[in-house]
Amino acid sequence: MLLFSRVIGQDSLSYFEKHTKINGYVKFMQTLSGYVEGNIYDQSLWHNRINTTFFNTGKDGGTTLYFELRNRIFYGEAVRLNPDMSTLLDLDGGIVDLSYVTGEANSFLYSTIIDRFWYKGYYKKWEWSIGRQRINWGINTYWNANDIFNAFTFTDFDYEERPGSDAVSIQKYFNNGSDVEVALSINRDTAFVAATKYSWNYWNYDFQILGGVYFDDVVLGSGWAGGIKNWGFKGEISYFHNPIQKQSSGTSLSISGEYILKNNHFIGLGGLYSSNGVSKGMDVSSSLLAFQTSAKSLMPTRWSTMTSIGGEINGLTNYTCIIVYMPGVNYVLLMPSITRSVAQNLDWSIHMINLGGVLNEDLLLSVNGFMRLKWSF
Repeated sequence: MLLFSRVIGQDSLSYFEKHTKINGYVKFMQTLSGYVEGNIYDQSLWHNRINTTFFNTGKDGGTTLYFELRNRIFYGEAVRLNPDMSTLLDLDGGIVDLSYVTGEANSFLYSTIIDRFWYKGYYKKWEWSIGRQRINWGINTYWNANDIFNAFTFTDFDYEERPGSDAVSIQKYFNNGSDVEVALSINRDTAFVAATKYSWNYWNYDFQILGGVYFDDVVLGSGWAGGIKNWGFKGEISYFHNPIQKQSSGTSLSISGEYILKNNHFIGLGGLYSSNGVSKGMDVSSSLLAFQTSAKSLMPTRWSTMTSIGGEINGLTNYTCIIVYMPGVNYVLLMPSITRSVAQNLDWSIHMINLGGVLNEDLLLSVNGFMRLKWSF
């Protein structure tokens, strides 16, 4: 690389530096999982992410190329006891398989996935993109019924970037602040999601409506974000209609409210109705943490409520506590966390995911603790 730099000269190297951005992080996370019976399992994770961006801007437009990958090393007792872990890590729903398990042993796994590889261009009030990207149409704080391209599981706190999809998108902005976007996503089975979204502002609220095809369903949806007095108020609803298997049609509805307290603290309330979820008499403890989320089925339960509190303890320490109650199945999910900045670009945090419930008069309880150290560059 040094010889190549000398050949092309300093001017070319300066252009590269001006039009390239590289960042990412390295994380280490130790996990301990236990059940009411007393069994405890451990898992360690090294997680590295590299984000590379190439960009070129002009007077009225520009282009950007994104290439982002994550490398993960898992080891420990929990890896050995989960024979499906390697298969799950190797799954890739995109047109091209960009997920690889390149190292595997009795209690060890090494995984690499390219989860972003896309081109974005813009010219005046037009914007377009193609490739593996995240198309985020969700506007609600907690559950996103309008996120038909890239729905995510909120319990996966260690994946801040959220999943992407192989897609193409075209967006047009108007002078009145509204915009329209058309997007198409295709997976390896040639199943696809195609939809149009229109967004506008009225009464100091942001509104959106969408319609299209969601795999085998026709989808119609809408969402809003605004405020009621001192509360932020957001919501989304999507209706999925299957013309062939009408019994599989469904509705997802989510609402949330947030209130900012004094001294940088907040409280949030949210609710979700998922018509395809179970309403009673079922053990959801195992499926909840490994649930395959979709916009049509954001939770395994029909009804879910959420309360969250959080804020700043001091300038270097923050806390959050999320409580999810699932009526009917009588389960509670408790997710407290605390994060402290120990040095520049170095954060230390503790997270917990605790799940408890009662089924046939039996107490079901699982505790998952995570200690994480994150260095960003």
